[in-house]
Amino acid sequence: MSQHHISDKPPWRPGAVFLLLAAVLACLSVLLINRGPLYYFDTGSYIRQGGVVLNMILPEDQTSGGAAVHDIDQDDTASGSRSLLYGIITAIFFRAGTLSAVPLLHLAASFLTIWLIARVARRHLNPSFETRSLVVFPVLAATATALPFYIAYVMPDIFAPILLIAIAALAVFGRVMFLWELLLIFGLMLLAMLVHPSHMAIGGLMVPFVLLVALLQKAPNRWRASALLILVVLMTITERKVFEFAAETVVKKEVTYTPHITARLIVDGPGLAYLEETCPSEDVPTCALHEALSWSDDPYRLTASHIIFERSAELGSFRLMTPENQRRVALDQKGFFMDVFLSRPFATTFAFAENAYQQLLRHSIWMTIPDDNMLENARRLARLQDDQLHLIQGGRLAADHSWIEPINTVHGAVYFCSLVIIAGCLIWPGSAPREMKQFTLLILAGIFLNALVCGGISQPADRYGARVMWLLPFCAALLILFLPRRGKRTDTGARP
Repeated sequence: MSQHHISDKPPWRPGAVFLLLAAVLACLSVLLINRGPLYYFDTGSYIRQGGVVLNMILPEDQTSGGAAVHDIDQDDTASGSRSLLYGIITAIFFRAGTLSAVPLLHLAASFLTIWLIARVARRHLNPSFETRSLVVFPVLAATATALPFYIAYVMPDIFAPILLIAIAALAVFGRVMFLWELLLIFGLMLLAMLVHPSHMAIGGLMVPFVLLVALLQKAPNRWRASALLILVVLMTITERKVFEFAAETVVKKEVTYTPHITARLIVDGPGLAYLEETCPSEDVPTCALHEALSWSDDPYRLTASHIIFERSAELGSFRLMTPENQRRVALDQKGFFMDVFLSRPFATTFAFAENAYQQLLRHSIWMTIPDDNMLENARRLARLQDDQLHLIQGGRLAADHSWIEPINTVHGAVYFCSLVIIAGCLIWPGSAPREMKQFTLLILAGIFLNALVCGGISQPADRYGARVMWLLPFCAALLILFLPRRGKRTDTGARP
């Protein structure tokens, strides 16, 4: 046995502390520069929905300065399109008057996930590495792009890349993880999937890729990752069913989901063609939306966001319908998709593929920067009282948007360089350990699935793209760190 025991260097050297502090400050840079979090109009919906649940558990007087007592909707429906868990989290911080602390939760979850993959990769591939280096340098690379904006963003988007890192780490290294590491990564995946419905869809679609990695490993415990991921997906589906049951039995409301798929199919063409061919018909509830779309001849109303959210007479449609017709259209979403797909399978498939492609090209951070209209919508949806308006403010970055385009240019250049590095490392034989290549390929698959789910079901939007694109420089930095070095050998045959 070698007389030299390989271990990390002392963890609290001044240089190590400085690098770690630099990584933390870089992640919080947008929060610090803005002097507060970034908001989206939907932030108000999460606060409102979480406040309703908190008031059921711990009622609060409306004059006490916290979240006012309001029902989710004025009719007999409750929205299932937003995460109840993330709503409760934001409502708790809102009640305490500390929404600025939400980014700290995002930071902690991000660092914990990255630290876990770094720890396991180091132990399994090359114990001579320092775990802190495998954390700090990829994080610093990612902070050159969108990561700091999503840390500061009071929306659940940061958990999409966290989910992808956790799934990829579990698939590649799950068979050699300790029990507490498996439990930790299981908890991170469960949290990430519960905070947004799109994350549940992405996690479910990642299952075949994880199964493929297991087939390629041919090692003991190779099915751990697949079993745990499937279990998490089943638990998130169960959570949805429990929420629907509780809403229907406790508050007597029927859970409906915002008809994103319906609007997407109409805007893309196959859905509109089907409605024009079928309507009017009492057997097709979505014909009510087709009629509402004819109330104005403004061509701009045929966008997914306008169909779903707009309330003006010129651009609105869904929100101008009666509550009963809105409910029927929302409940018909799955049936409408199947009818359209069966009648126009090729056109529907092409539309989804085109939307996914368009989504992959969008990575601007502009949607994380609120404008006055967005802030007003957030306050309205949160139903803030006059003495609470100060809790949601735009900050310094919202005062002038002229800096966004140059930042997008820099980010685009970093993403392109990262893709070149990743492609080189994946193609060049012996450039990086097999496990790190598998990890990176799973991340790339996750980025594509994020585009397919968000671009195909909702609509291509920069917000959905930028939230995961920082994974490109993150993976590129990891691959560079694991490149073979003269005089050193990367051990890919470490004991499980």
